[in-house]
Amino acid sequence: MNLVFERAEVERELGAATGEVLETMFFASIEEMARDRVEGGSGDRVGAMVAFHGACEGRLAISLDRGAVKGLAAGFFGEDAAEMGVDQCESVMGELANMVCGAMLSRLERKAIFCLEAPVAFAADADCGGWIEKDFALDDGLLHLAFSLSGAERAGPQ
Repeated sequence: MNLVFERAEVERELGAATGEVLETMFFASIEEMARDRVEGGSGDRVGAMVAFHGACEGRLAISLDRGAVKGLAAGFFGEDAAEMGVDQCESVMGELANMVCGAMLSRLERKAIFCLEAPVAFAADADCGGWIEKDFALDDGLLHLAFSLSGAERAGPQ
């Protein structure tokens, strides 16, 4: 199966999947930020990446200010944010990346089969650029997403 996606469709579904996952699983709301309005957030960020293959292959990388990760972890685990340790924060970011990637791929092509690899943490200063990048403001931080498809230049009209 050779899937072709329009850039606008991928951008729309990435935003919708992110909002849905954050609202239902983390009890957090987001506001999409225009790329030219984004300020870097704090320098202390936590990142995670999920690679996928199947009907097409690529990756979704996310990063978030560490303070905001503690808030998401607290909502996810039903605990106090002050009790969230480094391991729990990295685990939550991996789960967030996994859920957003799965939700987005399901929205793009419901009948295709994808295999998501285990999420991996990455250094905050790692390059997580992608074919499509989006930023969202949470109550206490900036969430950055970068989605890439292998051969994205052939993924459809840009």
